[in-house]
Amino acid sequence: MFDKSLDKPNSMHNFAPSNQIITPKIIKDMKQTLKIMAAALLISAFSVQSASAQAKRRPAAKPAAKKPAQKVNNNFAIIELDEWINQPLFEDEENVYFLGIRHSENTLRAVNKLTGDIKLVVPKKKRARPIINCAGSDGKNIYMRVENKGVARFNGTDVNTSELVLEQSEWNKGFLLFGNRGSHIACSPNGRYFLLYGDSPIEYDLEAKKVVRHGVGGIQKAVITNDGLQIAIEYYNMYTATLHPNPTIDTGSPKNAIGKKEYKLDKIGNGAGGSFCGLWYDVPADTVYVALGEQVLKSPAKPDLKFEEVYCLPGENKQFTNYVCNGQRVFALTDNYEKKIYEWDNKDMKGAPKISKEIDTGIIDKRHWEGNTTTMKISDAQRLYYDKAGNLWVQVNDGRFIIYNPDGIKGLTNLKGKITENKLPKEED
Repeated sequence: MFDKSLDKPNSMHNFAPSNQIITPKIIKDMKQTLKIMAAALLISAFSVQSASAQAKRRPAAKPAAKKPAQKVNNNFAIIELDEWINQPLFEDEENVYFLGIRHSENTLRAVNKLTGDIKLVVPKKKRARPIINCAGSDGKNIYMRVENKGVARFNGTDVNTSELVLEQSEWNKGFLLFGNRGSHIACSPNGRYFLLYGDSPIEYDLEAKKVVRHGVGGIQKAVITNDGLQIAIEYYNMYTATLHPNPTIDTGSPKNAIGKKEYKLDKIGNGAGGSFCGLWYDVPADTVYVALGEQVLKSPAKPDLKFEEVYCLPGENKQFTNYVCNGQRVFALTDNYEKKIYEWDNKDMKGAPKISKEIDTGIIDKRHWEGNTTTMKISDAQRLYYDKAGNLWVQVNDGRFIIYNPDGIKGLTNLKGKITENKLPKEED
């Protein structure tokens, strides 16, 4: 009930000023106000209690579902370089190497075979740094033909301070000068010999520290065996050349072709010869494979080559345009008014090949515009290279390489399933 002490003028509960007369109407209004305030408090308390009860009955909200991680395509990787690479790739125990064209930056870059990290080994060509014409490796050492100096064994840091194993002044003594001496380097697997070839090939014995053969002629592709035997493609034919007792004369001349034999390969098996497009040396089997026209042939790697047919493309007007093998797989490009890719899972091309017009990497090129959904594909190649891990490096244009392994790329961890751009540092300009 309402406290009657409010009726007393001097009560401590008196809400009116002491000089105001408390009338029955004022008392009535005050009672009404208090009732309204009490009702509001009851409603507020009920609302809080009701909300609390509902919260207890309501099931806990489920956490937002995480988006599944995008699956990485481990069969492919793509490298984009800002330089024209016009030399074959090569590797040592740790890296695969790119040598830039001599008329431009002419850098040497290395891709770590485990991580895929790319580093600059030899920076851009400057006035104080000579041109590197070509380079190659025996798997351990890197050899470079340094313009106006000779052939150097690269020390890993500086071209200028690397040891010259064959000075350019030495290879001109008593030799017939002809054309460009050396645009490629081939090394024997045991590291004893290297062959500087292109025009006027020169073979050097690193153990004996002397030139062991010199010749004249334009060579497209060559391999050199552990005993120093040259097996080379000389535009329209092949030849073998053994070590020469007197290399200071023109051993490319027919008069002095001691230990040199030439072979015409247009009447073997079902083929009719044609342009050469591949040469591979199977070291464990000591056998050489050559692709030309519509055929792949093989022979023991001996001074007297005896070829037999490994495979001939069926149908008419077909020809191989590129061929590479690593002992377990063959990857070849063909052309018959339509380019096709042939793949075998054995070196002797037994069984039906896998044939395709293109190989889709599934990797979208978003570098040019974000909305692009076109994936990058293998349909042609400038060069093919198998590294020792079994990864195929396909050079599809001047600075773009697609790395492919149907069993999953071995090593190269940071490159898998994406495009990796590598640009030369600005401070090297």
